[in-house]
Amino acid sequence: MTAGSQRRTTAGVVGTSGKIIRCFGYTMRSGPGGTGTVTLYDGTSTSGTEKWIGTGNIDASSDKVFGAKGKYFPSGLYADIDSNVQYVDFDYVQENA
Repeated sequence: MTAGSQRRTTAGVVGTSGKIIRCFGYTMRSGPGGTGTVTLYDGTSTSGTEKWIGTGNIDASSDKVFGAKGKYFPSGLYADIDSNVQYVDFDYVQENA
């Protein structure tokens, strides 16, 4: 297993594509243009199963913590990030095999 953090400024895969991952939380920063939205999918694209939608605050940061067990993504984690989001910082643990 590998623990890690990753910053995304655009939509894309978190960690290694297609590998089991457990996300423990994220911090997102929305810009002055509106509330940002991040949608998390199980898989490698938006065609995966939608597992979470988070909305931020205008021109502010917001945190989401998924608890001690985290949120499980057996087919990988894809984050769809809208244009009002400046960045999202993810904390995760991922299977190596």
